[in-house]
Amino acid sequence: MDKKSLLYCFGVPLILFFYACWQNIRINEVDVYQVTQYGFVGHSVFADMSRQILAKAGMLFSLLGLIASTSAVILCILSVRKARISAEKLIAAFTLCRKLLPFIMVGVMASIGFALVCVLLYEVCWIYTLGRASAFNIKLVIFVLLIIGSLVFMVLKSLFLLKRCFALFEPQDMQVHGAAVSEADAPELWRWVRELAQRGQAIVPDNIVVGLFEGFYVTASPVQIENGARLTGNTLYFPLSYAAFMNKDEVAAVIGHELGHFSGNDTVYTLHFAGLYAGMENSLDYFYRDVASSGWLERLALNPTIHLGLWFYRQFHETVNGWSRVRELAADAAGARTSSPQALAASLLRFSALNERFNAPMELFFNRKLETHDLVHSLFASLREGGRFDVAASLEQELAHPTDSHPPTRVRIEQLNVPLDETLLARASRPADEADYQWMRSLFRDASALSAALSAGMASNVEAHHDAYQAELENLAAHSTESVVVSLRKKNFWLFLVLSVLCVAGAGLVLTLSIQWNATANPSMEKIIFGLAVGGLIFGLGSWTMYTRVRQPLFTLTAQGIESYQLSAPLLLAEIENIDIRSVNDWVFIDLYWREGYQPPTCTVGRLFRNFVVDPKKRKVVISLPGGVLKGAQREKMPIEELYVALHEYIQAAWARRELSHS
Repeated sequence: MDKKSLLYCFGVPLILFFYACWQNIRINEVDVYQVTQYGFVGHSVFADMSRQILAKAGMLFSLLGLIASTSAVILCILSVRKARISAEKLIAAFTLCRKLLPFIMVGVMASIGFALVCVLLYEVCWIYTLGRASAFNIKLVIFVLLIIGSLVFMVLKSLFLLKRCFALFEPQDMQVHGAAVSEADAPELWRWVRELAQRGQAIVPDNIVVGLFEGFYVTASPVQIENGARLTGNTLYFPLSYAAFMNKDEVAAVIGHELGHFSGNDTVYTLHFAGLYAGMENSLDYFYRDVASSGWLERLALNPTIHLGLWFYRQFHETVNGWSRVRELAADAAGARTSSPQALAASLLRFSALNERFNAPMELFFNRKLETHDLVHSLFASLREGGRFDVAASLEQELAHPTDSHPPTRVRIEQLNVPLDETLLARASRPADEADYQWMRSLFRDASALSAALSAGMASNVEAHHDAYQAELENLAAHSTESVVVSLRKKNFWLFLVLSVLCVAGAGLVLTLSIQWNATANPSMEKIIFGLAVGGLIFGLGSWTMYTRVRQPLFTLTAQGIESYQLSAPLLLAEIENIDIRSVNDWVFIDLYWREGYQPPTCTVGRLFRNFVVDPKKRKVVISLPGGVLKGAQREKMPIEELYVALHEYIQAAWARRELSHS
């Protein structure tokens, strides 16, 4: 567990516990039973007894929070150790944690939240015992009560949110662009998949979804077809684009691999664990985003719960990934049995090579520069002209998968005991074959209509995305068009001037006193006078430097760029790809990183007078701002945060205008 998580999970309840103990020590037991007249200086019996109860309640709740955090950590550590023994024990350990952890997290949140309420209410009662009510005391009590109310509301709201967003880690629907095909749509495909399932002793999928881009995969999670039906049960995803470039044996090996996840012990993992685990990260992330906007006091109560959940997820994540890779190797063995080890090895190499070759035509399609009614046919025609595939770079890659973690391709081929010789490489790198393409089409009753419908749907999505993107660009481009004049404040100028005057006056005073005391020949006096004179000169030069900087605007922020007397030309905002800000004492530095290939302007002033520093090695321009800035002709004070936001908005607007001009 990292330091931040330790601080939140254990430091916060410990601090609250010791604070509540100190509050308990502050109570005078004799005064608890002493009756005094209300409104006069002295202690109120009711207030003192309330303080005693609240202090003990604060200690109790903080201890409960500490015990709950400790229990969660022990539960997680023991569960992860158990999960490393086997995949079955992983499922059992996760199931136990799935049932217990949400309640422990609720306990941590409630305990720390109520402990905070107790210590704050204690201080309200303590204020009451100070004496006659004053306007300040009344306002302070009201303020603290408002904080307590806000804290209680946030804790209760988060308790309901935790229940709703976790929902005991229910599976999440998978959003898929594709089409569910029935046996009437693809009789040969269904017959063949049943044959492969029987050959591999696996479960026949309930649904087959045909798509364009993603690789083959199976899932037991509910599948929501884009603009279509919601499918439940086991689903096999069949991508037309990849199948068009593979022969029957290679596709059989890949489908056998995927159906291998629905056989033997892996069935339990795939059906009952993978979906639940996939929804866990989304639940934690959703909960974190919702409470991130809370105040610091509310976050003090909520952050221990958040860090506890995230730490739990990270601990299980490494173990889950390890078993996921073991499962992939076992599924590879199933794919090899369904077809052949050589066919599966060739498909692994070919998949990665296809990913690289798909990039160029797909980029044209998504940029609306590839007009086609059948994207699969266009891909096949484009790649067939490219000759053989380059599979050498595929060996160290990991094939992408929507739910599982894959070992590198080289490791998977080694586990198949297939030699990486010229025969395998030649098979995997062969050019696109018309026979493979036609075989894929034979699996469907009307492959052309299916591919055309999927292509039209994807083109419609691309068009809608482009229209939304254009509207966003136009909205950005319409903003940040007026010029903003930015000047430096005179704060440092007056500081340097005063220091210079003081040094010169001090040198004159020491010289006068040394003459009166006849100590002009004293070496110590000479050194003091010389040092003060040099200091006065240095600060004088500094004040002159500051004056030359503040007597005119430092720069003007326009719609196109940053114009300054210190730059040979405007710094074009459209060429800035990133912006950063940092501060050192009273100095603020803004880093503007330009795009590769851009030639920034040069500085036209000497180093002593320079506020712009061009760093070609890091491709950035550094703007140094000592003492703050002013804006406009009226020289109004401009917070650095406002300047940063303005620069960011102007950069976005300039970039949007450039994109619009190129579209």
